[in-house]
Amino acid sequence: MKIKGRELNKESNYLEPVTYVPNHANGNAGHPDCEQGVIVDFDEKLNIVKVLYCKGRTVQSTHPDNLVWG
Repeated sequence: MKIKGRELNKESNYLEPVTYVPNHANGNAGHPDCEQGVIVDFDEKLNIVKVLYCKGRTVQSTHPDNLVWG
């Protein structure tokens, strides 16, 4: 599984920062509806990344296409 062309690894990407970019933001990571978080897990079979979001302090399953690094 990849985020923006970079392969995910459970050991090296644990707690790595990502930003959720909703579809309506059209790829603009500076959109006000974007949210920052950190990777806590991922499931390749379900094609989801579990992200702990900073603002809501919740873990949510997110499609990797909606994530960018940082």
